[in-house]
Amino acid sequence: MTNRRVNAIEHVIIPRIENTISYIVSELDEQDREEFFRLKKVQDKKKRDKEKDKKAKEAAEAAGQAQAPVRDLLAAEDGDDDLVV
Repeated sequence: MTNRRVNAIEHVIIPRIENTISYIVSELDEQDREEFFRLKKVQDKKKRDKEKDKKAKEAAEAAGQAQAPVRDLLAAEDGDDDLVV
């Protein structure tokens, strides 16, 4: 009886657990790769947007147009009752 239990543990349960562990590790690795790829894409998009804004600003300055001042949405003097500061 003890031999059967030992054999079952060695040949059935342990390989099943090892397969489960390897599956979990591979899924976590895949999630890490996806997250890394997503972060790289976001950084690239931010960089492109920043360059595009810089070029637009330079073009506006070259054309002699002054950009409208950026409105501070958190400033208390705006008098916006819906804004909680």
